[in-house]
Amino acid sequence: MTNHDIYAYLRDIAAKPDIWCASTAAELWTDEHISRKMLEFHLDAASEPASRPHDFIDRSAQWIAERFEFARGIPVADFGCGPGLYASRYSRAGARVTGIDFSPRSIAYARNDAERQGLPIRYIEGNYLETEIEGPFDLITLIYGDYAVLSPEQRRELLRRMRALLSPGGHILFDVFTTTVFAGRIADSEIAENLMDGFWSTSPYVGIRRTWTYPEQRVVLDRYAIVEPERIRSIFNWFQYFDREALGRELTDGGFDAVEWYTDVAGTPYSEDAPTLAVIARPGGSEASAGTPS
Repeated sequence: MTNHDIYAYLRDIAAKPDIWCASTAAELWTDEHISRKMLEFHLDAASEPASRPHDFIDRSAQWIAERFEFARGIPVADFGCGPGLYASRYSRAGARVTGIDFSPRSIAYARNDAERQGLPIRYIEGNYLETEIEGPFDLITLIYGDYAVLSPEQRRELLRRMRALLSPGGHILFDVFTTTVFAGRIADSEIAENLMDGFWSTSPYVGIRRTWTYPEQRVVLDRYAIVEPERIRSIFNWFQYFDREALGRELTDGGFDAVEWYTDVAGTPYSEDAPTLAVIARPGGSEASAGTPS
């Protein structure tokens, strides 16, 4: 690489990217090393980078199972299921479960774990925005803010696919982080050898993180440049933050009625200032209104 190439690359890193200009989410879940680290985070009962702590997942899955009466054996899909932390709990509660995730490592773990526990879960390796999925489902879940890492176009496609996969009377349940959290995000930068304790590679590297905020859209970008002796990579991690009004409007535009609002996916009553927001919605045209929180 010439001095001119180095200058051009650093100049690119220093410039604020256009919003939603690139997507590299798949690398977090398909790269051999990074996906191993992400699975370790998933399986750490107290860790939060990939999943919430397992005691919260226990409470959350129990509330979801009771709220939707999994004991009746209803068909449920968990989008972005990872290693099956929710799917296995859904299945033990009586639901007929399908889990979808595009991480080969996570799906392999989930399948092995289901076999070990004797759980009849159907796991699909694929992108839930693209993969053919056989429904219908009485409930589709998408948990731990996954909705908010998608671009507006991807979210529209997601809602369209969810509508098509729901049975009559079916619901979706997902959560997002709120504008309360966005208010604390700031634009800054960091550079370090083996940034994040070797998370990005087994080889030595220098990591550069640039965080950008887009206040009008309430979006944050964490852009990482991973500079190794033999290659340079850029990772774009986008995250959008919502209040109830904005999320309700997006659901309405996607053909859904928001019927119940909560602080989280464990059924905590709705609070305007909470860091997270969860919603239960169903295809539009019902008598339910998005106006009254539960």
